[in-house]
Order: sequence, then structure tokens, then C-alpha cells
Amino acid sequence: MTAAAFEPFATLLVLAVALIVGSFLNVCIYRLPLGQSIVFPGSHCPNCGSAVRAWQNVPIVSWIFLRARCASCREPISWRYPAVEAVTGLMAVALWRGYGPSFAFAIAVTFSLMMIVLFFTDYDHQLLPDLVTLPGFGLGLAAAWYNPFLGEAGWPRIVAAVVGAALGSGVLWGIGALYSRLRGVEAMGFGDVKMMALIGAFSGPPGVAVTLFAASIVGALIGLALVPLKGKTLQNALPFGCFLAPAAVVALLWGRFLVSAYLGLVHFSP
Repeated sequence: MTAAAFEPFATLLVLAVALIVGSFLNVCIYRLPLGQSIVFPGSHCPNCGSAVRAWQNVPIVSWIFLRARCASCREPISWRYPAVEAVTGLMAVALWRGYGPSFAFAIAVTFSLMMIVLFFTDYDHQLLPDLVTLPGFGLGLAAAWYNPFLGEAGWPRIVAAVVGAALGSGVLWGIGALYSRLRGVEAMGFGDVKMMALIGAFSGPPGVAVTLFAASIVGALIGLALVPLKGKTLQNALPFGCFLAPAAVVALLWGRFLVSAYLGLVHFSP
């Protein structure tokens, strides 16, 4: 019996699990930059410390029911919490509908979850936690044998993963080192380099190329637009990881197609 025979129940199950995972991602986003355990203690209000009861911790629903305030101290609860849960749920459903029960789904959804955490930790703290980037890099190499985004079956996918990781981290490190030498200031932290190693391990050289190109173009445009609004220099307008994360998801899913299309266009252009 095919997976389609279980629809729409399978999709609803994926959505429910993804919303719960999204709630856990909120814990990771808040605690990892602070060096706190993501397991103990249980969920609690960061303002008053009151434990969050089970009925107060239902993704999205509890936030609405509580009117976006803590049940104990009535401190406002950020809209970010249900937003992360919703993004996680919608992303998981979209990937499930696209790939179904497959290695492609498992790899794409795992990669995307890591990108969500890295996006928000970099936005909030200008920090890309090693507890995400380093295990993620190792997972990318370990899963390379089953990763269809690295190439068709029969190709040495582990080679693509290793080359992608080396290329992504090496290019970013080289650019940062050159910029620092020329300008005398630090261009970026090693967190971005480790993040690119993770991205390269999952998406290979084509994914690295698409990620860096898209993140650089969008980052430059948005950075220039935000400079007069935030009164900051271009260097610190927004962390680069915020642009790498969404670009990496696009690159994982469509990187090889985009690179092939570009090379075909160049090859056939007069």
C-alpha cells in the first residue's frame, strides 16, 4: 500500500509532529546561545521562572488561548514562538508532500530544522552554536551515502559531501582572512565557516555555489537598505548567517538544477 493511501492522515501527522518539533526549536534558539541545557529544566517563563504546564505548551494554540501572555506573571510572549512553530510545520508538510516517506524527506527536513535554529540564534545573538554546526557537519557526512541531493545513485556522494564542506568553509574563511588583512578588522567569525562546512556536507559543491551567491546578493541589498534605518555600518547591519540559512535550504533542494541550468545557458549562449 502506498503512502498516498494514508492521506490526509499522514500529512496531518507530519504537521502535528513538526509543530511539536518547532516548539522544541524555540527552546534551542533561546537556550543554546546562553549555554543552557535544552533538556533540563523543563519549559518555563524566562521572566518569572514559572513552569509551563502541558496545556500551556500546545504549539500555536496555547499562545492564542493565553492571549500571548504568561499565565503566571502576564508578561507578553513574543509572536516569534508561534511563528517558528508555524514555519516548521509548513516546511515539513511541504517537504512531505514533495518527497513522501524517503531519505530525501528525512535529509531535507533535518537540514531545514538546523537552518531555522541557526537563523534565529544568529539574528538574536550573532552566534552560530557549535552544538548545531559541528554535529550537523558530522551528520551531513554520515548521511552522504543516502543523500540524493548530492547526486544520482552510483556517484561517490561522500566525495561530493567532503568537497562541498571543504569548498564552503574554505572559501568563506579565505574571504574573511583577506578582508581582515586588508581592512584590519574581523570580517566574520568562525561560526559562519563552520556553518558553511555543514551546508557543503549536505548540498555538495553546487549547493555551496548557490548558497554563497544568493546569500551575498540578498545580504548586500538588504544590508544597504537597513544601514540608514538602523544607523549601523554595512558590516554589522545583519549577521551573514541570516542570509546563509534560507539560501542554503533553496540550494539543497534546487542547487544542482540551478547550476546545471546556468551552465547550460552559458554553454549555449552566442
